Amino acid sequence: MIDLIKKMLDEALILKADKDKNMLVVQSNEADAKKASQETFRNKETLKASGFKWGPSANYPAPVWVTDMDNFENAKKVLSDINKSGEFIDKLENLEEFVSNSEDFKGKGNLMDKINMYVQDLANATDEKAMTAEIKRYLTFFAGFRGHSFYNTLLIWIQKPDAKKVAGFRQWEKKFRRVKKGAKGIMIFAPVMSKTAKDDTQVNDTQLDNEVKKGMPVRFMPVYVFDISDTEAIDERGDVPETPKWFQDSEPTERTKELYKYLSEILDVMGVKLTKGDAKAGEKGYSAGNHINMSSEVEGAGEVSTLIHELAHELMHWKKSSIYYQGDEVKYDSAIKELQAESVAYIVMKHYGLPVTHQTTYLALWKANKEKILANIKVISDVAKFIIDEIDKVAAQDSSEKNDVDEGFDLYL
Repeated sequence: MIDLIKKMLDEALILKADKDKNMLVVQSNEADAKKASQETFRNKETLKASGFKWGPSANYPAPVWVTDMDNFENAKKVLSDINKSGEFIDKLENLEEFVSNSEDFKGKGNLMDKINMYVQDLANATDEKAMTAEIKRYLTFFAGFRGHSFYNTLLIWIQKPDAKKVAGFRQWEKKFRRVKKGAKGIMIFAPVMSKTAKDDTQVNDTQLDNEVKKGMPVRFMPVYVFDISDTEAIDERGDVPETPKWFQDSEPTERTKELYKYLSEILDVMGVKLTKGDAKAGEKGYSAGNHINMSSEVEGAGEVSTLIHELAHELMHWKKSSIYYQGDEVKYDSAIKELQAESVAYIVMKHYGLPVTHQTTYLALWKANKEKILANIKVISDVAKFIIDEIDKVAAQDSSEKNDVDEGFDLYL
């Protein structure tokens, strides 16, 4: 038995049994929490592809990588490959050495209660923000601009990469704007309509993606749309409202620098590359699946909020690598993805006492409301808790290394 345990401890990742749930659990043998997390997250895509899921396990206070007991033979092979070992220990150890009331987890019993309260606050505040004159005027002006299929969006980008809002002649006239003389149209495809449907505002290209995928001929005709930059107001009714100020400006502080550092360490543990580069289209940052880029213009609380927002995307919206993947129906719904990511950012920012005034404006511009936010409360809460737990874990380790406890973080536990 001693030899078996010794052999097991030599493995990089080990397999244990959660007998209460009849599940297998992957753990690292590293005593150092950061190194242990790095070992599991570094292999998250391999684990996911082999049937492991990120989720709760009865004897663990935080989510872990689990799979059904029936997947034992496959799990052995996968961990053997990960560990670069031709031999794997069949012996499974139970989780008796872990106790749910461990000192590491005391004081966090009410965290989910706090998070749910934050979600309720955000839901109410978003509804209030959506009713302000500023937001109502902006949304009213841009109401009626339909989304385009993937292929037409690609055509628009190829012809005019900086396009913001596009519409045909008649739709612009309904917005009390005219196309400027000499403006060059952007060609897209629209289904051939009946003779009675001549108004280009009724053209619907949502079938295009499906028809292209099928490889079947369909009657589509080229039509031309124009970007808002190629139009001008006919009278004051056509004046474009300013985009409501939704981003939080702030100077960097010790707290924002510290949080950004902790978040960077979490990304490193997860195997997510973090880069900094200029914004291409005004974005503050973007998530690309195991890669987050931050625009160089963002600072302070805005920088932290953006990084949390993009981390939330990494955790939820990439099929291959997200441990809280939300499904294909969410993957292609930008409004829901933004609602989820920005709600997570609001909760984490509020938890650590940082400004949260801009999130409600951002969500209102995405036409979020109380009902939609509360419909997503579980995933918002789970992901927010995951990020908070990881930040606290890194903060505690950082404090231990410096032998200087940061009381500022203890206040928010």
